[in-house]
Amino acid sequence: MNYIGVDCHISSLDFAVVNEKGTITQKATVNTGVKEFMEFVRSIPKPRHIYIEEGELADWLLETSLKFGEKLIITDPKINKWIGKAGKKDDKIDAEKLAQLARGKYIKEIYHPIHNRRRFKQLVFAYHDTVKSQTRIKNKIKASFRREGIKCTGDTVYSERYRNEWRKRLPANKVVRLIVNELWTQLDRTRQAKETLKRHIRIQGKQFSEIKRFRQVPGIGLIHASTISAIIETPHRFSNKKKLWMYAGIGLAERKSGEKVYSRRLTRQYNRLLKNAIKQATEAAISAKDNQFRRQYLSLTIEKGITSHKAKLTVARSLLAALYGMWKKGEAYDPEIDHQRVKENKK
Repeated sequence: MNYIGVDCHISSLDFAVVNEKGTITQKATVNTGVKEFMEFVRSIPKPRHIYIEEGELADWLLETSLKFGEKLIITDPKINKWIGKAGKKDDKIDAEKLAQLARGKYIKEIYHPIHNRRRFKQLVFAYHDTVKSQTRIKNKIKASFRREGIKCTGDTVYSERYRNEWRKRLPANKVVRLIVNELWTQLDRTRQAKETLKRHIRIQGKQFSEIKRFRQVPGIGLIHASTISAIIETPHRFSNKKKLWMYAGIGLAERKSGEKVYSRRLTRQYNRLLKNAIKQATEAAISAKDNQFRRQYLSLTIEKGITSHKAKLTVARSLLAALYGMWKKGEAYDPEIDHQRVKENKK
């Protein structure tokens, strides 16, 4: 096996090839381009695998490699500490280290979607980025009033309907009023962008059947369903629900020595956007009308006396497990599944 490590930049690609014995057989720097990339890769004898770190060029290089029938593995830079914590940084050295790590099987592969899945994920992420921008602008609007000693609570300060009333409270200073007016204009633009992106998420999401099934589940709306689908991409990435819980930040990581477990706590390495979507969906399901997740929460808190935050964590796991099972089996949501389990246990 030939391990091809690549340090990627928008203008150049640095290659280092390591064989099974750990010997560097070739190094090169080429311009970033499909032709240059594939010419070098195909100059290396088979069997060969290409290794890169997660970055802006990862999706493009992955799709390029697949198009030409080459195997490319995207690795997690957080795991590649030998590269990240090196005192001296050099692109050619980094490519060599990446190849050596791959040879020693010390890398962690990161799954990346391709084609339509990739574009849909970008669309969903653009929506969430817009939501963050909207929140930031709202905070700036309130801060502008507070800096002038004006009490600013509630949501009316964001509404077009009440803006004239809020303007009257501002001091007669052109600069202050200009800043607030511009922030209101930015807010209107982000609102419009948010709705446009949401409309396209609804249209593009129709090509992924699991989104429609997810929306049958209590607490799961269009954005939650689309976010979960876009981030997970396929349930077959995870061999079981517990590994998915870990990825979503709701699983317990164990630290042990020998046979003794000395620490059990929520994992610190997880997908934050996915965790946020699951937490919001759980809150919505608990607050909705009678459903299996609300019943589970009430049973845990009222009957068993479990604290609210721990009960919500358990419900979140049940919710994500339900989505995982539905997706993996291609099944629709069954709202009476918990009642059926009770009957089966009584038999």
